[in-house]
Amino acid sequence: MKNGLFLENEQLIYYKNGRPYHAGIVKVDGDIYYISSKGRAVKGPHVVHGEMTNGIVKKGTYTFGEDYKLIPKSYIPPKKRRRKLSYLLKNTKKWVPAATGILGLILLGLFILNGDRILSSPDVSPKPETEQVVVEQLPQVSGDETVHLPVFDGKVLLCSEGAKELYDGKITVEQSVQRGSAYRPLQFEYDLVDRTGSLVISEAEDPTAARAFVLDPAYTSIAIDNLKTDTAYDYTVTVDGEEYTGSFVTEKSTRFLSIPGVSNVRDIGGYETMDGRTVRQGMIIRGSELDGMVVPSYFLSADDVEHVRETFGFVYDFDLRGASLFTGNYGSRLGENVGHKFYGAPQYGEVFSRVYQPALREIFTDLADPNKYPMYLHCTHGADRTGTIVFLLQGLLNMSEEDMLREYHMTGFSASGYQTSAQMDIVISGLKNYAGETIQEQIVSFLSEAAGITQEQIETIRTILLQ
Repeated sequence: MKNGLFLENEQLIYYKNGRPYHAGIVKVDGDIYYISSKGRAVKGPHVVHGEMTNGIVKKGTYTFGEDYKLIPKSYIPPKKRRRKLSYLLKNTKKWVPAATGILGLILLGLFILNGDRILSSPDVSPKPETEQVVVEQLPQVSGDETVHLPVFDGKVLLCSEGAKELYDGKITVEQSVQRGSAYRPLQFEYDLVDRTGSLVISEAEDPTAARAFVLDPAYTSIAIDNLKTDTAYDYTVTVDGEEYTGSFVTEKSTRFLSIPGVSNVRDIGGYETMDGRTVRQGMIIRGSELDGMVVPSYFLSADDVEHVRETFGFVYDFDLRGASLFTGNYGSRLGENVGHKFYGAPQYGEVFSRVYQPALREIFTDLADPNKYPMYLHCTHGADRTGTIVFLLQGLLNMSEEDMLREYHMTGFSASGYQTSAQMDIVISGLKNYAGETIQEQIVSFLSEAAGITQEQIETIRTILLQ
């Protein structure tokens, strides 16, 4: 078994019993090194905590050279610093009783020594309330400045550069898809220097929608999935009772999402409408099937169900597939408490067939039911039937035709691959047979005439999905 220091791929690694070992300060052949997480020796300045000194050096900051060895006389003592007022106020039980007792004894002594003068002096009066709190008199706690967190200078992009360029109209769908996956989670980088911390992240406009994470000192970053686009976030990192706060804003783009075992997942929200409103995020998530009935790899495992439910809050499984695929009692992979219905939806030119008019009526009638949101809307691949229904829905919401087609083409990043506009062109051509000068007006006319959707239902859908 390997034991000691070994130079591997230009990195000095410290092994113990055959494995890289987080040792802290070690002394080898008279030279001193600092071994950090994953057994790696460090270069440059580094803070050494008391528990990592191993009795070889004092705690503080040291500098290590390009050869990883401690540079003599580089020691910097730890700075003493005050805790934030917020931390002290949260932990008043730890210091207020003692401070109150000491203050009482001091006041009693002053009264005994100067009682007569205090009682007889007409000039003595209580100080104003604002003068009674003096921050400099609060207890001091020493410690090392060892927490390093990201500073977000610009907006955070939650999709690949290729997807963003497509979103901005700079490149074609084919060019963007050739560059690979569209999804990219936020990488929250940190350095706790061997201390465990916690992260709470929440939307700035909705602090109640918070998510919590443990920051493991064995790593230097954590992937945060499924944040909203074009949204401001606040975060708080807590280490040893002290809080560090920050904020960032996500870039506007298509909101690609990650659900384990599921393909082609994204939010239909985030788009602006032509009348200046925005489609709400988190209301309709589109994607592939969840149960692997047609494509075995599209399968949401039981272990991931609760995580998905907590993340998205789904109350309804809007299943555009046909019920004829299944026998017996079907249960949604999202859980028995989630509503489910098969709609047998049409795709592309089928929407103009009378055979599918009842299905369209049922689909848009249920989209006007506020009790079915947030929902997961899907077919098998989340491409054809889903793409057709979402296209009609987005036209009803008064999105631009450019954005409607862009959303359809974003399926090109999924396992089902890129599709040309040929099939959707059939829909666009067929809609021209209905009243209206724009495709948005034609979709409203089509849904009213062919599917029997009322103006009241249309306005209800808009109220639910637009802000």
